[in-house]
Amino acid sequence: MEVARKSQPQIPQPPPPEAAPPKLAIEKFADAGVTLLKFTGTIDEAFDGKKVARSAEGHTLVLDLGGVKKISSFGIREWVDFVGAAKKTAVELLLIECAPKVVDQLNMVANFTAGGRVFSFYAPFRCDYCDSEHRVLLDLAKDYEAIRSMKLADRPCPSCKESMYFDEDGSTYFSYVLGQGQFELDPVVVQFLAAKLDYRVGTVDAKLRVDKLIEGRATYLRLTGDLDNTFPRDKLAEGLEGTVVVDVTGVARVEPAGAAEWRGFVSQVAPLVEQMYLIGVAPTFLERLCGRDDLGAKCQVADFTLPYACGTCGTTTAQLIDVTEHHAVIKFATAPELHCPQCKSVMQCTASEAAMTLLPVLPLPEIPKNLARTIAELRARKIEKRSTTGLVAVPKSDEPRRSAAVPILLGILVAAVLAAGALYYVRSNHTVDPGPYGLGPVAASSAAARPAWIRAELAPGSASCIGAGARITCSGASSLLASQEEAEDEAGDAALESLAAEAGRSIRDPAWNTAIQAQLVPARDAALAAYSRDPQSTQARRAVHDGRRAVAHALARGNGPQIGARYWEAFDTSEGRRYIAFASVDVPVAQLRGAAEGYAQAASALGATVVSFFPELGWRFPKLEHGAVVTKLEHGPLQDLGLAEHYIVLAIDGRDVIDAASFAKIANEEHAQLVEHGGLLRLLVQTDTGDPREFSRTIPGKLDPAAPRVRDVRPRGDVPPTGGINVWDRFGGNRGSGRDDPAQ
Repeated sequence: MEVARKSQPQIPQPPPPEAAPPKLAIEKFADAGVTLLKFTGTIDEAFDGKKVARSAEGHTLVLDLGGVKKISSFGIREWVDFVGAAKKTAVELLLIECAPKVVDQLNMVANFTAGGRVFSFYAPFRCDYCDSEHRVLLDLAKDYEAIRSMKLADRPCPSCKESMYFDEDGSTYFSYVLGQGQFELDPVVVQFLAAKLDYRVGTVDAKLRVDKLIEGRATYLRLTGDLDNTFPRDKLAEGLEGTVVVDVTGVARVEPAGAAEWRGFVSQVAPLVEQMYLIGVAPTFLERLCGRDDLGAKCQVADFTLPYACGTCGTTTAQLIDVTEHHAVIKFATAPELHCPQCKSVMQCTASEAAMTLLPVLPLPEIPKNLARTIAELRARKIEKRSTTGLVAVPKSDEPRRSAAVPILLGILVAAVLAAGALYYVRSNHTVDPGPYGLGPVAASSAAARPAWIRAELAPGSASCIGAGARITCSGASSLLASQEEAEDEAGDAALESLAAEAGRSIRDPAWNTAIQAQLVPARDAALAAYSRDPQSTQARRAVHDGRRAVAHALARGNGPQIGARYWEAFDTSEGRRYIAFASVDVPVAQLRGAAEGYAQAASALGATVVSFFPELGWRFPKLEHGAVVTKLEHGPLQDLGLAEHYIVLAIDGRDVIDAASFAKIANEEHAQLVEHGGLLRLLVQTDTGDPREFSRTIPGKLDPAAPRVRDVRPRGDVPPTGGINVWDRFGGNRGSGRDDPAQ
């Protein structure tokens, strides 16, 4: 008789441990004979330097060391082996964005670069006002004189805007780079770093440079630098004819003002030329200036670059795409299938969705074979380096060169005489232009003339609204800041906050004013008064900045009003370049009043009367953007729960309360379910102070407690916003006039 064997119980096996993330990540980029390796993390004994060096091929090897957090003793040994092996295959070895930990090793370890050169590095700065530390990037092309002085000037702290200082001994920290000496990057490397990888180094910070070559009936223009409001469209368009080829490979950035100038240039030359071709179009230029309306009738893209990544060898590279060759593929918004230049594997295109959606718009260019050869020759031709920037016409190679010595000497003599005369005039009159704010004359601006909507009383850090007929315009000005972008953001926040305050002043409902204005007016007035007394106070500036930022975010969410016009001015001060920006928002008065009525519209449920969260409450509660403010409370479930007047209900049973209408809907639905089945009524509430807290109370149900509870379960935020938070929908598509925005 067989005896059934008793099966042994299976012992559950623990899941395999997750692989620890690598201590060191290395990204690889390659193009046009330049290879870049970007290091992030810790360099220790696990770093196989010789193996990494074998994969780094190219004429120039660039090492980005900004992300290096630590180098161990054994890691230094591997690193020295790496740079020694890499120097045998690369003609030039460059180190950029060296972290302070790397600079320390440069100063202590012999042969740390194996004869390579350091172009840029981070210097540690410290701010005692907010107890923070920051890094400032220096490069030898721009900052060598400051480095040689061994003392860096104080700079504004990115956190609090107060002054921060260089937190190292200059003679020690700069010893290696001073011994190495100053040098400039090769233009090919600059173009690779700027156009392909968005690095901002060396000569990329200079003004836009335009080179011009004439070959037969073809005019070749090469642009290098940033496309901004200094783009000389009139000067460049003058005299253009025939076929024009514009090489934008070296355009590193496209600013809004520069985009507007470029569009004007394309329209201006359309009647003058037979055809215009763009070559070397980078993804940024493609996204912003290669739409159907941007190109017009006579401008075509001949080729452009897209970023590709190889999953086999890890190489990331920008590949040039010929529109004629690949038009059958790109017209379906698909990137061509290309092979890795290193290992020949199929690569994956990593371009943004915005760039890909523009590909079907690009027309099939008609380029004759002789013109294609001419473009290739002009593209490869080296243009002599100049000491100044600007538009220069370079003669054909077969034209005789004339001596320029006499006109150059005459020009120098005239310039010297004029400079001496100007110096004598200034010294004799002892007058210095104080500029509009006592900071000196305006050094740069986003438009040739200051827009009319900037009134004389609009001082830095202020905001105001003015009505003109059926419309109201609210304008804001930033304080003096070291960043143009931060100044523009601060000005926009000031304008939007001023509009919200104007909306609040137009509400006449007594209950609303008692509940809302009583909370926000003291906080707003106190912050603005402190700033008015001492505009240099860090605490006062921060309070106004944070308050306006919170109000602007709450106001502009959804379909709220947006900034319509912007303008900025730059000043060269003793602490460096500083910016003051202006912004305005323009709306119809009738719609402003309609929006105000929407904020004041009340809703009731379970004994509580509420209104929608008003953006100006951001002065008191900067983390909130929506909710329902209790204006009146009578006996009922919510009063029993502990709710009080002026509290802000943020969520009920996990469902977000967007505004007054959604509060009433959710509260009635949840309470009805609880009365029927029983359970816990939970409210997330912002009280007068502190962080939001939860109120809860058990409500007995009518049905058998053992019976399963069936509820209408919805995700958080399922109630569509209505009433107050969406009242700005009444503005429709109005986002401000934009009449003075140079980007439009």
